[in-house]
Amino acid sequence: MTGPASRRYVGWRCRLYPSPSQGEALLRCRNGLRELANSLLAASQLRYGETGRRLSLAEMRAFARDWQRQPEHRRFPASATYRVAADLDRAFRTWFAKTRRSGRSGFPQIKAIGREPGIYLSNQGVRFEGSRVWLPKFGSVRWRGGSLPQDRLAGPPGRKTLGLLSGRVWLDAGSRWMLSCLFECAPLTPVEPRTDRAAVRQQGGEITVAVEGGSVHVIRESTALRNARRRLTRLERQLARCEYGSEGRKRALARMRNQARKVRNHQADLQHKTTTGVVHDAREIEVEGASSELLRQLEYKAEWHGRQLKVRRGPPKPGTGKPRRAPRPGSRSLKRESRTRRPKAL
Repeated sequence: MTGPASRRYVGWRCRLYPSPSQGEALLRCRNGLRELANSLLAASQLRYGETGRRLSLAEMRAFARDWQRQPEHRRFPASATYRVAADLDRAFRTWFAKTRRSGRSGFPQIKAIGREPGIYLSNQGVRFEGSRVWLPKFGSVRWRGGSLPQDRLAGPPGRKTLGLLSGRVWLDAGSRWMLSCLFECAPLTPVEPRTDRAAVRQQGGEITVAVEGGSVHVIRESTALRNARRRLTRLERQLARCEYGSEGRKRALARMRNQARKVRNHQADLQHKTTTGVVHDAREIEVEGASSELLRQLEYKAEWHGRQLKVRRGPPKPGTGKPRRAPRPGSRSLKRESRTRRPKAL
């Protein structure tokens, strides 16, 4: 990371307020995409059992096109159905890859109720008009959630919204309809750093920032975040006491999910403020023991501002190192392990 990027990609989301008819249409589309994903998976497994080869991406797209032509599925966006086929093809390619990467996803599974995919929308179909956004096949929907990103690039002439690359409509844990968008924006104006080096170390809930020159800042969880965690713990205990399948459990589950979302928002706010301050202050940043989310934010913000990021990897945790080779048959270690003690007589 030696210089700022020529462009940057900004993720943005807002909350949607669909009408009752639009909400029913979104739910039908969401459930229909889950059925499509399961049908594609079943057809691919059947083909693999018969011929030894799975469905290709072109065959999956043809399957999705025929599925969408049915009368009950014609009101679904074509971009969403094709995206389901592309996601399943990517999952299969990841599974059949020869490289055994750590943390590799498992074999694609049947999507149960509650695991429905989001409704993917192409950039040509989404159009923002003031406080309303036009979604293809669903109409104009009211939205709230701040303002659109600044310094968006124009891009090709077919775009309805400046800088918009794609969008996805999904239902969060609190049964709220959300819209996530990806925008293409111009690079940020470089900020002159105030120091040359800084070290960031995360341990538990504390983040220690040591700036060259001796000043050390310890960033701890705020009082609001601690209180939110305590309330989430109480709600989890209340949920455990509810009878499974009862109306009280449904209400307790909704309260717990809303509180969990508040905890995540508090955590994200703390991490964003910390990483932005570190990237603005130092030219070279050394990171040790950081979580995956903190490291991800430091990586793309360092790329935006042209900073150098160095990640120090600590020793592997017990049980995660390189596996030992199995003993050969008949070896002394295998014979030693095969000996068993005779149980004592009762």
